[in-house]
Amino acid sequence: MGCHSVANTVTVKTDRLRNFPAEVNAGDIVHVATGEKVTFSQLAESFDGARIIYVGEVHSNRESHELELQVLKEFYKRNGGNLAVGMEMFKRPHQEILDKWTHGKISEKDLLYLTDWDYEWGYDYNHYKEIMNFIRNNKIPVIALNITKDLGKTIRKKGIEGLSEEERENLPEIDTSDFYHRKYLERILSSHGHGDTDMSGLFEKFYQVQCTWEDVMADSITRYLSSPEAKGKKLLVFVGGGHIIYHFGIPKRVYRNNHLPYLTITTYEKRTLEPDSDHPLFAGDIPLQPADYVKVVQLPEPKETKVMLGVMIRNMPENESEGKKKEENIKDRKYQVVMDSVGEDSPAGKANLQAGDIILSMDGEVINRVFDVIYHVRQKKAGDTCNIEILRGEEKITVDVTFFESKKNG
Repeated sequence: MGCHSVANTVTVKTDRLRNFPAEVNAGDIVHVATGEKVTFSQLAESFDGARIIYVGEVHSNRESHELELQVLKEFYKRNGGNLAVGMEMFKRPHQEILDKWTHGKISEKDLLYLTDWDYEWGYDYNHYKEIMNFIRNNKIPVIALNITKDLGKTIRKKGIEGLSEEERENLPEIDTSDFYHRKYLERILSSHGHGDTDMSGLFEKFYQVQCTWEDVMADSITRYLSSPEAKGKKLLVFVGGGHIIYHFGIPKRVYRNNHLPYLTITTYEKRTLEPDSDHPLFAGDIPLQPADYVKVVQLPEPKETKVMLGVMIRNMPENESEGKKKEENIKDRKYQVVMDSVGEDSPAGKANLQAGDIILSMDGEVINRVFDVIYHVRQKKAGDTCNIEILRGEEKITVDVTFFESKKNG
């Protein structure tokens, strides 16, 4: 594994917007090469010629995920179920867990807990819920594409050359030589308020992480498509739009490995643009087409206020020997969940729950860890109730908690 360096390249400004519709609205699909607006049915006619379809999402935009689901259902229908789905959201060490999900061997709660969804990905699972249910209901293989968040943090801190031999062992060669890819990511970093794009400073580490993501996901795709399991199958890939825009992230890296025909579809959030600013899809100093097709979506509405229980809780190990704890897989360990504090004006406070109470069950479901409580509360909305069984001292008590909206989290 190594790093390529970037070569000197002359930047040429082009006006590709002349071929893009002057007016687009949410719901429009544009064939970028011609500037023609097409229907989804017309877009779908292009699926048959591709071995790989990349859909670039906006992670927090529900319409973006609705497009993914629509493409998934159509691609599945056209290929008689002979497809797999690659997902950035899941990390390569969790492949076995995804296989269990596909075959209906674990619950949704187990999937999110065992893949560390909140830590590793962090976006609202409800955006992906219908996609994942369709995958499981039709037993579609899911391919985990990316590295873990912790490895990304290590690269951001130490750089690729600072990784240990063990950390570098499973990484492919990382290519940092693409001039326009680098130019694009300089723009991204600058747009987030970072003026330091010195190659020896902040940007270089940031760029190494980005290129590692691109090459690892490309490697995951290439490995799968060359495996016996992929024989006769097509691959649908769901990733952030930044990984496929201008083709130079994942698509280019996969193509140079296998030269398989592919298609890119990205989503664009319609917004008011400043007259003198570059169009988000057509950077003036990047003379490349952003994608094969662009789906225009609305900017997301403000987030719905979520309900909370209003407690600070922690996992308290049950009485067991330290030796047994060490032998167990930490993900399989069971705990007692104890309340360290209770908000006075929270749903828990109004139900007279107290610090020191141990949560035994919620709506009849046994509670073994903090995640169980978090997952259960996420299924609730304002006005819903929850029957909670607690242990207070040596006494078991059952209380009904009514949830209401709150601007605080907890």
